[in-house]
Amino acid sequence: MKTQRAGLVLLLMLCLSVQLMAQQKSPNPIFTADSLASGNYKDVLNSFFQLGLERLTSPDKEIRIKGTPFAVMAKLDTTLLIDKNYRNYTTLRNLNYAVGLRLDSSFRFNGFTSGITFAIVNKRDETVSKAFLKTVENNERVQQLYAANTAAGKEISKIQDMNVKGALLLELDAFVNQGTPFKSLSPELKEIILKAADEPLRQELNEKGDYNFTDTAKAIYSQLKDDLQKKVLWTVGVTDTTYKDQFVFSNLVLHTQFLKGLTQSPETTHDWELDIKSGLQFVDDTLKSGRDLKRMLFNLETGMNVVFKAKTTKRSYLEIKFSGSYYRNFAQLYPEEERDRLSLNATVRLRVFPEVWVPLEFRYDPENGNFLGFINIRANFTALGSIAKQL
Repeated sequence: MKTQRAGLVLLLMLCLSVQLMAQQKSPNPIFTADSLASGNYKDVLNSFFQLGLERLTSPDKEIRIKGTPFAVMAKLDTTLLIDKNYRNYTTLRNLNYAVGLRLDSSFRFNGFTSGITFAIVNKRDETVSKAFLKTVENNERVQQLYAANTAAGKEISKIQDMNVKGALLLELDAFVNQGTPFKSLSPELKEIILKAADEPLRQELNEKGDYNFTDTAKAIYSQLKDDLQKKVLWTVGVTDTTYKDQFVFSNLVLHTQFLKGLTQSPETTHDWELDIKSGLQFVDDTLKSGRDLKRMLFNLETGMNVVFKAKTTKRSYLEIKFSGSYYRNFAQLYPEEERDRLSLNATVRLRVFPEVWVPLEFRYDPENGNFLGFINIRANFTALGSIAKQL
């Protein structure tokens, strides 16, 4: 079963001209699913690096860098991007760190921020996800193509004439991996493939003379990786903020976030994504002398992110998230402070460049009628693999 699974996955990768063999020479990681990831997903867990300019219209601004330890290591040693090494660092790729500078309304230094986030469930990484391997293994069309390719290869291997055998193997490779249409094959290979194919595939080959094995595999893989973006992502983490005059925490947050795609139809140009996050915040009690973290606040936010995608590339260009938040103050209340508070939120995330997003955040307090709006800019750097190939 393990051999079959590896063969099924390898067949798709070969048809996409993606070198997945461990002995390959040049770094060549797989970023196909990452390129389809929503901006909301990348804000939760980034694959390589992200530069964020947060709350530009607020008195409390922040410049933040987020990345993974693996990205730093891969920048120093590009051989880590080879598929075998890439898989060995799953834990480090599921770990995000963040460091930043806080600025006041005059853009003066106002403290440091830092944090770590870890994905305890991440089924959206096709290179390591067991869920993805299962999907490939159980896909009927993948099994169909794999069986036909394997049976045809075995039939050719029985031929005694080495010249004929070699020519047919090269021709089969051109059909499977290089996009040669079925109608352009030699009569001998056509006969072998038709004999090796099951009835549905045989009928398709007979009815569709220009059948392209490579394009068919690409279409299957494209759909599988698109479906992968609907899988579960669950992260936990901690973030902190320091005072500007001392390296002492003024704020500490324990947080968790859950994402799950809900759209089932493969033809739709928009997806629905469930987004649930909560945090337990510890802040300084300003009524008491000294600096401590004795005030405890709880926040729960539940929302739905709508992802609008380009029809051909399946990459999102606009996302709109609607959510509601509940706040609970467990500490002693300050004058005019509320124990419980609700807010309605919206985030409009616009893709202005392939890896640059501009999220506009809005919060409305229905009880007090307060309205807040923030502008953020986030740039994701996921082209590290392309750079590595040129080194």
